[in-house]
Amino acid sequence: MRALVALALIPLLAACSTAMPLKSSVDGSGTGTDISGKWSGSWIGTGLFNSPRQENLTLELAQKGDAGYGRMVLDGAVAAEGVPWEVRQQGLGGIRVFATVSGSKVTLTHDLDDRIFTADMTVMGDQMVGEVRGRKVRLLLARQSSPHAPTQAAQAPQMPPQMPVASEPTTPEPSAVALAPQPESQDSAEKPKSEEPAQRPRQEEFAAVPELKAVYFDFDKSALRTDAVDALTGNTAWLKQNADTLVLIEGNADERGTAEYNLALGDRRAKSAMDYLEANGIAKDRLSTISYGKERPACTESTAECMAQNRRADFRVKSR
Repeated sequence: MRALVALALIPLLAACSTAMPLKSSVDGSGTGTDISGKWSGSWIGTGLFNSPRQENLTLELAQKGDAGYGRMVLDGAVAAEGVPWEVRQQGLGGIRVFATVSGSKVTLTHDLDDRIFTADMTVMGDQMVGEVRGRKVRLLLARQSSPHAPTQAAQAPQMPPQMPVASEPTTPEPSAVALAPQPESQDSAEKPKSEEPAQRPRQEEFAAVPELKAVYFDFDKSALRTDAVDALTGNTAWLKQNADTLVLIEGNADERGTAEYNLALGDRRAKSAMDYLEANGIAKDRLSTISYGKERPACTESTAECMAQNRRADFRVKSR
């Protein structure tokens, strides 16, 4: 009799298992928080003699259900004593991390050993904050982009299929700037002329003015120091009083490192200054950046004082 009951239950159990699939493991939606995309922010800890240190941090994650995988990069981490050596030695290549999602709680761990790096994070909308276990380190991150955004943008041109103006998606021209093939088929003779000045400002048209002070950076860093913020505050006030000017911010580096690395570092320094100006009321369409890397030193002696003068961002202006 028991055997007959057991045989009768087998089809029922099979039907239940097919009727209730594990959503988080099949389609990746899960029930946890969406952490996919690019995040940026700060690694806030201490260095030698308990001195405060703050490092720029970038985190890119892909998510499948309640698990994620990605890469975390600390700007200039090789020279940052506030970062554990196991993390520091990865440099700008970054470390690979796993993420485990449970509701709004996220655990980030090094993919080789959780003792190297484990952080307990909380997601609040597009903000992610938390602490590194076993260290006096806080992580403050904000979402910069999400993989889901392009799908929404891609659906917009498909909404009016019944209208005869199917070839008229010329309105989303900002996205056409990023897609190289499209300008070749649509007004290829006109668009490069109108876009190139915004991407490559002509430096000879800009001039230095004594009221705009250069800002200086620590070795291998693009984070703004206190003295840099003070200089940028004065620059912001002058630019607000001279609203008819356009601004070119030039990023520079000292002689150490390769040319390619210093070009990238100079670009990050110029953009740090630009972000501050924009956040404090200077219109983005007035601002542009360029990096010279180590090619335009202000001082050519191989001393610490001299190289400190070359780790800078300069400001030049021209009339609209």
